[in-house]
Amino acid sequence: MTRTVRIAYLIDTISSDKAGTEKQLLNILKRLPMDALVICLHDSPWLAANRLPCDVVTLGYRGFLTPGFPFVLASYLRLLKERNIDIVQTFFEDSMFVGFLGKVLSRRRHALVVSRRDLGLGSDEPAYHGLFRKIRPHVFRLCDGIAVNAHAIKAHVAAYEQVPAGKITVIGNGLDLPVPPPVLPSLFRESKADVWIAIAANLKPIKRIDLLVRALAHLKNNGVKDVVRAVVLGEGRLESELTHLATDLGIGDRVHFVGAVENVSDYLYGADIGVLCSDKEGLSNAILEYMACGLPVVATDAGGNGELVNEMNGACVPTGDHVALAHALARLIESPRLRKELGAHSLEKVRQNFTWDKVLPQWENFYDSLAKGLARGNNPVENTHAEA
Repeated sequence: MTRTVRIAYLIDTISSDKAGTEKQLLNILKRLPMDALVICLHDSPWLAANRLPCDVVTLGYRGFLTPGFPFVLASYLRLLKERNIDIVQTFFEDSMFVGFLGKVLSRRRHALVVSRRDLGLGSDEPAYHGLFRKIRPHVFRLCDGIAVNAHAIKAHVAAYEQVPAGKITVIGNGLDLPVPPPVLPSLFRESKADVWIAIAANLKPIKRIDLLVRALAHLKNNGVKDVVRAVVLGEGRLESELTHLATDLGIGDRVHFVGAVENVSDYLYGADIGVLCSDKEGLSNAILEYMACGLPVVATDAGGNGELVNEMNGACVPTGDHVALAHALARLIESPRLRKELGAHSLEKVRQNFTWDKVLPQWENFYDSLAKGLARGNNPVENTHAEA
């Protein structure tokens, strides 16, 4: 960047360093030479137990319809002034709403960036987000830039929110290439299989892990003789329901729920195929992690999945179709050579496009454009820098 800018990252909270958005933000904070401040709407146990590489302020937010919200907003406006903030970048809907009001009410001129990293939460979306959908067009008109991590999200925002495409910048997710573990997790020694399938996802409806369970049952019941097991890397309220589904379909001994794990890549190096079968996605960190471990990938054609997965490194199948998922898996199960070939393409695609040394310069250019726009007193972002 041509100069260090004062940037505030406004986020609901940071409750983990494993969740996709939070993980990306924490890596940016570690790597970019910025005068940064993290503003969290509310506290979390993770924040209390961990130190960030910059100052962190929490606002005590309990909801925008609560009596304390005016005090939260006043504290936020005071921070903008006292810290001389140049850029505010918001994550998630509640923070977007607070950032929007701050842009309207603050006497401190600053650039507002809205991050969009998915196409919605499906049935997990809180009811009050219906109000945010009505507010979003006003937010997008007022903000100075919209940062998305997939071209599918850019197209969606441009079409459905009627935002000029030039206001939307695509910067893909970054990651570090993992190192194979010296010893694979004990699961792979204790439960023998011809092929291991891994899925890294929270156990919630939008991730549709039930599709993988049904696909595995379809494979078993339709002539696939190989012993195929799946390891589910994630936790959530659907674990009991999914466990019962696997048992009812006769594959309870082949689906292994190991919960949230510290190092996902340790398990991915023991797997042969990575799967993601969500109904909605942005640019999936899980798929990138599969690819970084040299796995072929089978994913539903949701959101940005098709930007990561094609016939060169796997297959995209229609959402909600467990039979199509089973057929794509069968093709890979039957051919170790094909798995190796497609997995090599996965790894090369990550190296060329998604390591942090490729992604960080795009963020630097983006923030630099915003800062220059503020100095000129005009619209900071109109695609003046490269996109991923």
